[in-house]
Amino acid sequence: MPYFKLIKIDATDSTNSLMRERYLSNNCSDGDVLFANAQLKGRGQHNSVWNSAPGKNLTLSVYREFGDISLKNPFLISCLVSLAIQAALQSFKIPKIYVKWPNDIMSGNKKICGLLLENIFKGSSLNASIIGIGLNVNQEAFEKLPNAASMFQISNKNFDLDEVLNVCLTFLNQKLKLLDQPEEYILKLYEESLYRLDIASTFEADGQLFSGIIRGVTPKGLLKVQLEDFKLVAFDLKSIQLKN
Repeated sequence: MPYFKLIKIDATDSTNSLMRERYLSNNCSDGDVLFANAQLKGRGQHNSVWNSAPGKNLTLSVYREFGDISLKNPFLISCLVSLAIQAALQSFKIPKIYVKWPNDIMSGNKKICGLLLENIFKGSSLNASIIGIGLNVNQEAFEKLPNAASMFQISNKNFDLDEVLNVCLTFLNQKLKLLDQPEEYILKLYEESLYRLDIASTFEADGQLFSGIIRGVTPKGLLKVQLEDFKLVAFDLKSIQLKN
């Protein structure tokens, strides 16, 4: 497992929260990985709860420093982390892997992985990121979560968690090396992997449903949606939700 230092713990409320506590107490090193057998209060986008059966899935946080990179656009990290998990799942022959904006990973129409990135700034410069990964691996059922799925459910086989972890970290290390590439190149790779790209979809904004077509993202990570009047509008995460 190149570069990373694995720290296994039995249980925690949230690996991201614990990693941040370690950072604030000066107990973090570049490449630290907190891997929890059980995550009791995992968090997702919009402070949603991430439910995970103990011992069945990957629940981890990675601490990465970027002080040696002049990075002006933190969204590029989100893009590359999403692409890393996509590549890892594809290597296990999980079909139809897409990135649901901004950083959920889908297999077909089922959510298989959630990502939560928390960036740490020093002044106006990005210093580090805490990269939270919740990947459904061997969980057999998801109570009251009809749109969730696991690698086991999709492939009908169990996976070795250590192997899946190693593959995910290997691809993460590989993809983050692309930060020295032009911004346009990274955004193009991300856009090509978007869930429901160029497909008519239903969205919700301000309590209203409307139809539109995802056409890509802006450099800062806003979702570009073409409306029925052909107008192209950019939405942030708090203002729009994809309903299908």
